[in-house]
Amino acid sequence: MLKKILKYMIAIALVCYAAFAFVYIPLMDNDNRCKGVLVYIEGDKMEAMSREGIMDMLEKEGLAPLGNHVDSIVCGRIEKHLGNLSIVKECQVYLSTKGYVNIDIECKLPVLKVVENSGRTYYVDCEGDIIEGIEKALYLPVATGCITDSMASRELKEIAKAINGEEFWNAQIEQIHFDESRDIVIVPRVGDHIIELGKAEDVKEKLQKLYIFYHKVMNTIGWNKYSKLNIEFNEKVICTKR
Repeated sequence: MLKKILKYMIAIALVCYAAFAFVYIPLMDNDNRCKGVLVYIEGDKMEAMSREGIMDMLEKEGLAPLGNHVDSIVCGRIEKHLGNLSIVKECQVYLSTKGYVNIDIECKLPVLKVVENSGRTYYVDCEGDIIEGIEKALYLPVATGCITDSMASRELKEIAKAINGEEFWNAQIEQIHFDESRDIVIVPRVGDHIIELGKAEDVKEKLQKLYIFYHKVMNTIGWNKYSKLNIEFNEKVICTKR
């Protein structure tokens, strides 16, 4: 009799355990999985990056953390992959105590679009860093002509620094063309003329001189009187009549 009772008790205990395992263990297992991914993007004024784009990228690389066990998520791998993107200035990836993966990204700011004679296209920031892989069209001044990668840290950087944050020049400059001697010709959006800048030296000072000339002279006599403005030389704007 005692054996039968013991068998019944064991059977009941097994049924209870099975019910517990069926209901609660999956819930406990889910508590150990990534519940979501929080993406914070700083400094992306051009909206060149998006949460959706980042998630798609991680999915393609097999690094998407959503739904995975937190113990299997290597934040360092995600951080390294995103940090290698040329538009990313700094990246931090970490797991919160509530089971969320946090991705904090600080972006570089594209200032110039560059189209080399070879057809290669990329962007440059004001530090002279080359930024590639941006699929969204960014409406920025375009540098063309005889351009090489090595010019990004010199000539292109000088120009990018001069127009960075300058609303007037970002709106006015349409094209910056380098000839074979690396002399620069600027094609403006407003006014039927070209601007001869010379070498990429003292660009900010040259543009400031032109800005004053625009407001003191061109606003008075009209923007189509001259076919060419040369601002290469100190304190001079040499004008060629149409």
